[in-house]
Amino acid sequence: MTRSQPHPVDLHVGSRLRLARTSCGLSQEELASTIGVSFQQIQKYERGSNRISASALFRFCTRLSTPIDWFFEGLDAPTVRMAEADPLSTFLALDEAREPAALMARLPLELRRRLVALIRVSASPADMA
Repeated sequence: MTRSQPHPVDLHVGSRLRLARTSCGLSQEELASTIGVSFQQIQKYERGSNRISASALFRFCTRLSTPIDWFFEGLDAPTVRMAEADPLSTFLALDEAREPAALMARLPLELRRRLVALIRVSASPADMA
């Protein structure tokens, strides 16, 4: 892992922050104003490019009515590698991931499965050339 790459834990916590914020129906600006930081700082937290301090995480938990341990769910401490991020956290940290994730949640199970199959075929190495 280089200095320019976010740590996998920071990516994971940032993606969980985005998920909690959007689940509450808050914009980055709204959350930022209640926490006392800029919306640009929220963007950096959500991308994992800036680490969230303990005091900021506590304020987020209070505002989002979320227990602290929720931000770390899905992390298996012994398997977190310094050079590899969880693919889900990496995806959720992308700006363009929010809308498809929200829309997928609204779809019936069978349609979600078909879309995942389509994405799997579309992302196959043979098609990437």
